[in-house]
Amino acid sequence: MRQLSADLAIDAPADQVWEVIGPGFARIGDWASVIPASAPIPGADASACAVGAPAAGRVCATGVRLFPRVTESLIAYDQARRTLTYQARDLPALVTLARNTWTVVPAGERRCRVVVQAQLQVRGALGVLAGWAAAAQTWRNARLLEADLSHYIRHGTPSPRKQRQLRRAAKRRPAGP
Repeated sequence: MRQLSADLAIDAPADQVWEVIGPGFARIGDWASVIPASAPIPGADASACAVGAPAAGRVCATGVRLFPRVTESLIAYDQARRTLTYQARDLPALVTLARNTWTVVPAGERRCRVVVQAQLQVRGALGVLAGWAAAAQTWRNARLLEADLSHYIRHGTPSPRKQRQLRRAAKRRPAGP
């Protein structure tokens, strides 16, 4: 099993950042350019939620043709400790486990860290190659997440990169009925 981690430094109070990460879990696609779009798991009832969680999980667009969507179910949620864990479903057969834990840790009154710890388990030679690619992509995605989250917290709007992404997606969408 491959362990991947990232530590994001955010110039904002931990409670403010947690509101975006925890209660705003299903809306990551609103601000993160590494996630083209997201929405709560449709039709999930409260019994499907981790205790105290705002939703059972989310469905995220990936931007990858081989698996355009991934469903992520919240499996642990702790409001007081500002931590949540989710696990991906509907992944390619070569991925047997993809789980992430996000924790918002205070680093003073106006600063915090977002610690992201991922577990990735793969099978077969192709899975090993995919695991190496995922490890290489982790650092890049962490820097994008840090910049996007910092901008969103500071300005209340998506980063310019995310705004461009949203405009491109709107142009590709067919006009309504």
